[in-house]
Amino acid sequence: MATLRDVAQRAGVSLATASRVVSGLDNVRTETRERVERSMRELLYVPPGRRPATGVIGLLLPKLENPIFPALAQAIEKRATESGYASILCSTMSAAFREVDYVHMLLDRQVDGMIFISCEMTNMSGEHDHYARLLEEGAQIVFVNGALNTLNVPSVGVDERSAGELATQHLLELGHKRIGYVAGPAYYLPTQQKAEGRESALRAAGVQPDSLVAHGEDFTVKGGREALRELLGREQPPTGVICSSDLMAIGVLQEAAAQGLRVPEDLSVVGFDGIEATRWTNPALTTVQQPIEEIAETAVNGLRSRIAEPAKPLPDSFFRPRLAVRGSTAPPRI
Repeated sequence: MATLRDVAQRAGVSLATASRVVSGLDNVRTETRERVERSMRELLYVPPGRRPATGVIGLLLPKLENPIFPALAQAIEKRATESGYASILCSTMSAAFREVDYVHMLLDRQVDGMIFISCEMTNMSGEHDHYARLLEEGAQIVFVNGALNTLNVPSVGVDERSAGELATQHLLELGHKRIGYVAGPAYYLPTQQKAEGRESALRAAGVQPDSLVAHGEDFTVKGGREALRELLGREQPPTGVICSSDLMAIGVLQEAAAQGLRVPEDLSVVGFDGIEATRWTNPALTTVQQPIEEIAETAVNGLRSRIAEPAKPLPDSFFRPRLAVRGSTAPPRI
């Protein structure tokens, strides 16, 4: 656990100066104050003796633009309210430094616990030391959809590997052999897990896994269009594709139309998440749905258990997703 002396050493100031900043005194230069406050954030230091806020939890999510994150947040907030907790909602914009800043703010307000939705730990290329420091501070946290098993923190979410299998199996059952993967960035854990599920389903069907995988820069409509454009440029393009997200699948529908391809006659498309917009596309999108209500209930119950009994270990909980078959998938023409 970080101390005020640690903060002072990191900021390159005396212990007395750091103490004046923490106490809110004015006789400190602006530049020095900013340096000390930055060190406090980096070390997740919370001054002792502050009165804790009662019945408040922090809810951190990457972005509001992707409808699946507000959907999860709304379901979790509803469950938390039913359990007697108020929620502070924080959008990190998928930036590690913003996540750290929000964590410090929540610690400063002495929240009872935190729930991270698709936290920065899903980014395999990033640094995640702040989670270990957070635990050292005694914080109670739960991860939703994406975490590594390197920390003693319960993780709740959808089984990403099963999602990849389920989507691929659906296309295989329709008769597709060339099944592409419109994937998010390669360094994200869910991208890798869905790829494993796709390969497993292909092998089980006697189809040799191939290189029909293309990565978008993000899990967005634009990313989906970029990835499909790359796949269509291959010598043998896919007759069907699974996607890392529904937004990417919507991008696939747009790019297919721009390329003169009909869905599902020329290309079958399967999304992932189950956002409401998949019902409104033309054709309506076949998608692998996240069990949002089950995830929300389990995450809130898990956090309540951590708050009540911090030393009690809790298992991870991963739910099998559900396939919603709509108009974007059909047997291949050839």
